[in-house]
Amino acid sequence: MADRVLLQVGHRRAARYRGRVDASSSGLVLTGNGALAKAGQLREEGFDAALLVDEGCYRVAAASEEAPFPVLDNEPAPLFGAPLEHLMLAHLAFADLALTPTGYLHAGAIGALEAAAARVTRLGDPRVVFTVPIDASWLHPGQVEYLAEVLHRVPRSKAVLVGGRPDARGAAGGLVRLLELVPGIGVLRAGLGAFGGLAWGAGFTAFGGDASMRHTVPPAPAQTASGGGPGSPAVLFPELMDFFLGLTLAKRFDGEAPACSCEECQGERLDRFTSMAQQVPAAGHNASSLMVWVRRLRAVDAADRAAWWRQQCREALDSVAVWNARIQQLSGFTVSSDLSAWAELPARRTAARHAG
Repeated sequence: MADRVLLQVGHRRAARYRGRVDASSSGLVLTGNGALAKAGQLREEGFDAALLVDEGCYRVAAASEEAPFPVLDNEPAPLFGAPLEHLMLAHLAFADLALTPTGYLHAGAIGALEAAAARVTRLGDPRVVFTVPIDASWLHPGQVEYLAEVLHRVPRSKAVLVGGRPDARGAAGGLVRLLELVPGIGVLRAGLGAFGGLAWGAGFTAFGGDASMRHTVPPAPAQTASGGGPGSPAVLFPELMDFFLGLTLAKRFDGEAPACSCEECQGERLDRFTSMAQQVPAAGHNASSLMVWVRRLRAVDAADRAAWWRQQCREALDSVAVWNARIQQLSGFTVSSDLSAWAELPARRTAARHAG
């Protein structure tokens, strides 16, 4: 699992991505209620890349001191063993590591964080990852140092997911600070932070296959789905390191779209994903392009990755201006806040890796 950038996807969309991940450097994080069953199905069908299961318990309930794993702690205990142990063993039947079902950790939920850490430490299974879904405020100065202190109490693997409404610059800087304090931890359900995290010393990370998988939201009452939706799939424009609707790309390029050399496109142009009928090939393009990034990042020496990644982000920022000048449209490409945040971070030498 070490030194990988996985793709985090909703379990119902696993088929779109399973054939596009590089087994030597990537894998899948299946997400949502039903992800465990899908993991079993993938293994039966011969999927042999790295595989994790994130059932998304933090989307359902917040952690408390009395119930740090609320989905388990609010149910009757099994006859033999602890509920957490039972669930982790179920995960390990198919996954490489087991992610704890920690509830969402709101700002200041110190008792809940400490209770969860104590439970995982008592479990004592090196295959269990202490999964910590935190509000972005935990990455602020003062809070991030305390978070690191608690994480150090758990002697084995840890991973964080950042939720709420983080300021992009503050979240990137806070994540880097956390990785300096606790090198080797995982970073899940991320966007560009998946690559930035690995560049600054994370043990493994996961990039969200779609927008909902690139951030974490606090638990909230179930809402009725709104009508409508995008008329075309989200497509990664690798040169700008950002996603745009396929219809948006077609309008921006106006017949002058660049060709893409990824495994899916093989020289076809990026303006062809103009309807939801192209969801599957668009996902293939996105995943194939991300695998190129993964291989390039892993080829860089660990001590040089932070500087390399910052340079990639700066080049993408420069490309935004180049493309806007080329297409000469009033409504041109915009710069994502995440891209700006990673481009502006000071490059630091990554800390020595250890089992986070």
